[in-house]
Amino acid sequence: MVKFLGLLAFAAAFLPCAALAAENDMVLVKGGSFTMGSPNDEPWRSGDETAHPVELSDFYIAAREVTQAEWEAVMNGNPSAFKGPDLPVENMTWLDAVTFCNAKSRADGLAPAYEIAGDAVTWNRASDGWRLPTEAEWEYACRAGSAEPFSGRASIGPDEANFYGHYPYNIEQNYFTQEKLEVKPGQYRQRTTPAGSFAPNALGLYDMHGNVGEWCWDTYGEYGSGGTKDPAGPEESSSRMLPRLPAPRSIQRLGRHALGTERRAHGRFADVDG
Repeated sequence: MVKFLGLLAFAAAFLPCAALAAENDMVLVKGGSFTMGSPNDEPWRSGDETAHPVELSDFYIAAREVTQAEWEAVMNGNPSAFKGPDLPVENMTWLDAVTFCNAKSRADGLAPAYEIAGDAVTWNRASDGWRLPTEAEWEYACRAGSAEPFSGRASIGPDEANFYGHYPYNIEQNYFTQEKLEVKPGQYRQRTTPAGSFAPNALGLYDMHGNVGEWCWDTYGEYGSGGTKDPAGPEESSSRMLPRLPAPRSIQRLGRHALGTERRAHGRFADVDG
């Protein structure tokens, strides 16, 4: 069976009133500094995860993944493979995601954040409309102050996130000596779970590990080693950033804070389950 996955969470730099934040279950993330990327000795790190200091301003981000009910309220149709109003919407392209942000902005009386002309998309940073988080914002929100590979700890299990539970983090080097594993193999649900099914992280954000991947604004590019403030990725690239690979098929080493992966703006995700 072939499953197509891909999801978004939406964000905003500022909102015109507190009621709008409450209605949309938004969390205000206070800005600050953190080390983006991963240390050289983190298991299964990729070569493009160079650790570097980042400073961020305050921003809002949705507490939960966008549900199919929320998508259908402002868009035509539902692209999801796993149907259900409380399930996260999936199987959309990056262009679909920014189009949704604009549609929701108009529905809520906000100025759209994006100017879309075919494949060309420009972000109006002065807009008060909904937008995708940057990769730095997403990682900062996911970490919630933690320097571990996962929120506050070295590994998480299938009772804490929806992923390929048969294959927890670090199992490769402990496959035949699983008593050394911090988290043992467990349930593999083989489908998405309703948004917010598991305990939130320290900021009150749900499903930051597992369930489905989430689009960011950034184009893909190598990190520099110097410090940056409110980075939004390279100016030019043919690919967009997805900071967490899709689950539930994903093995848990692919759900770490620092892992970023590139995807084409038109691309959807094909996750093959035998």
